[in-house]
Amino acid sequence: MPANLPPQYFEVERRYREAKSEAEKLQALEEMLRTIPKHKGTEKLQAEIKQKISRMRKSLQKEKSRKGSTFNPFYIEKAGATQIAIIGPPNSGKSTLLATLTNASPQIADYPFTTYRPLPGMMEYENIQIQLIDFPPIAEKELEGNFASALQRVRACLLVVDAKSATLLEEIENIRNKLEKYRISLNKEIPEWHTLRTLLLCNKVERPEDQEIFSLVEELWKEEFPVWAISLKNIDEKGKAELKKRIFEIAGIIRVYSKPPNRPPDMSRPFVLFKGQTVMDLAELIHKEVASSTRGARVWGSVKFEGQFVPVDYQLEDGDVVEIHTH
Repeated sequence: MPANLPPQYFEVERRYREAKSEAEKLQALEEMLRTIPKHKGTEKLQAEIKQKISRMRKSLQKEKSRKGSTFNPFYIEKAGATQIAIIGPPNSGKSTLLATLTNASPQIADYPFTTYRPLPGMMEYENIQIQLIDFPPIAEKELEGNFASALQRVRACLLVVDAKSATLLEEIENIRNKLEKYRISLNKEIPEWHTLRTLLLCNKVERPEDQEIFSLVEELWKEEFPVWAISLKNIDEKGKAELKKRIFEIAGIIRVYSKPPNRPPDMSRPFVLFKGQTVMDLAELIHKEVASSTRGARVWGSVKFEGQFVPVDYQLEDGDVVEIHTH
């Protein structure tokens, strides 16, 4: 790593990692370049930052041109730790779910198709934010190509259905069939297909007869994906917390914390990785120069004993504290 980097540089670098848009990232990179000391030890890092600035400026210019010529209402720029789609038939409660868990204000009505384009909102879960995107309802008509392409950009979805619907089982099957036409599968790994990690939310479970319907849905679909009964109309704070936890679990992400040697970790600012990723993946996320010299790490959390030294291919778990060791 280059020597003599001031504390201001690392603060700006943190803002760069946490930036939610390319414009914010570009602004942070430009400030990093202004902050970094100009000497031989930082020449390589300066060159890397300049290359990133150049690429990002070109990308933003292309984006402006694209929006000016062909606007795609289904393109939602990623923000937060990950994106999760909310899909389902008309009047299932998708927009209510978004309004319940995020700061978004979707139009909510008793008539169908009030959502005609994707609407994002940020859900806070402990020390991270997850972007939920309410998609237009899936009914009898065929999906738009942009709709399917947008779903292929996310890794997980919440399939919301209405327990009181007379055609509930047909609606679930219809949605699955429509997505499969675009080689999108719900929670099932198929070679060369896009897999959406799926949580089936059976909404409006409020009466004993609704519970009976939910039990049937659970029995039919529990082998394919997790199924959970909710009533968004009556949900309390405890219910919201449990729902957020289930959404976090279906997202397939983990939070790990970097610990500098001889210093405590910053537990308020996790690095977000996907399940199955390793010490080396974390090192690359921190900086590629760190990754090139990483020989392993000490880990607190998922190991047999605290501070155990593990190799670079060790798979991390949520909550791990990692002290990377280099050559």
